[in-house]
Amino acid sequence: MADESGEKGKRSRWSRISTFLAVVGPGLITATVDNDSGGIATYSLAGAHYGYALLWTQIPITLLLMLTLEMSARLGVFTQKGLSDLIREEFGVRPTAALLLLVLLANIGTVASEFAGISSAVTILGGVGGSKIHWLGQAVLPAFGFLVWILVVRVDYKRIEKVFLFMVLFYLTYIFAAFAARPDWHQALRGLVVPTFVNEPNYIFSMVGMIGTTITPWMNFYLQSTIIEKGVSDETYGLARWDVLLSAVTTNITAFFIVVACAATLWVSHVDVRTIEDVGLALVPFAKGHASLLFAIGLFSASLFGAAILPISTSFAVCEAMGWEHGLNKRYAEAPAFYGTFTLILVVGGLIVLVPGAPLLAIMRISQVAQGLVLPIFLVYLIRLAGSRRLLGDRATPWPLQAAAWAAAAVLTALSLYLVIAPFFMDAPLLG
Repeated sequence: MADESGEKGKRSRWSRISTFLAVVGPGLITATVDNDSGGIATYSLAGAHYGYALLWTQIPITLLLMLTLEMSARLGVFTQKGLSDLIREEFGVRPTAALLLLVLLANIGTVASEFAGISSAVTILGGVGGSKIHWLGQAVLPAFGFLVWILVVRVDYKRIEKVFLFMVLFYLTYIFAAFAARPDWHQALRGLVVPTFVNEPNYIFSMVGMIGTTITPWMNFYLQSTIIEKGVSDETYGLARWDVLLSAVTTNITAFFIVVACAATLWVSHVDVRTIEDVGLALVPFAKGHASLLFAIGLFSASLFGAAILPISTSFAVCEAMGWEHGLNKRYAEAPAFYGTFTLILVVGGLIVLVPGAPLLAIMRISQVAQGLVLPIFLVYLIRLAGSRRLLGDRATPWPLQAAAWAAAAVLTALSLYLVIAPFFMDAPLLG
């Protein structure tokens, strides 16, 4: 009898593990791709310019990311509707169109930043052994853009998801780079738990950029849609919730190591960096020459990852709002608007970066701040939807979490307003 009960217990454990592995994916992919090219640029410059001073923001950012992604997971599972769909039904066509326009503009900028990241990564790799070859990065963009298009349009979702999950492994390069840099861990941990403020617009710009690159509207649109696409049900919601919450933590652990790697090398050595290529090539002397290579590999994979996910999330948002056929499990002929929107955004993003003399770092940083500026508006819709008892009944977000979300939205609004107003009153460059 004891052996029999032990066997049942083992089968039960394996059953839970296999169910979790079947559910995992949307949360991990969504949160991981959050550290895209713009995020890496923002974190790298935060470490290079301010050392460990901005690390403390990772704790409240992580908590808010967990809260917002969990709201979207909750809405997706218990309504089986996409976020755009719900916003249109609950708030009307005009507010939905206005929000989608803002999201669309921010996302196009972010897709451009992904191509800028690919270009910069190739330039860094080409310059590790000697001179920096500026034209090389832009020359390869059409080929990688076509590769992304083929992957998304011609491959079914289950296979795409496996590719995306494999690409998550490349983010380990930043953890290796941070340890190889031999940082002052005591100072890093102190920066993580003790808030530090610097009274200058660039510091606020970097802070809002870190928020904007970590908590973005596109993530919620993508997560909610792919949870539905994957068929997550009421029975597996608990496991999907763990996927989302744990992934929100791991993505910010990666961000922590990116800041630490650049703080321990560039900031400590007072290296002046102005572009993302400067960051990568300035790392060449550190960690026995491996830091620059690890940085470039991580930047390349993250940018390619983001170049696929961002247009997909935008296609979901637009097609759900318009009531058009959509989904990665459909063929092009079945969902032409979905794949057409994906293709358009991919092409426009690539063309922006192919413009001669395009300011790649500025594109990356501004795209993240643009996401941060749209975020407070988006949160109003998300919090109201997730707290609606009419929509979710007893599954609605508990009021203490709603209160925390409203408080966070108020703080983000204040930061966004400061960011818009400050340049008119202070003589300080925001992109220097």
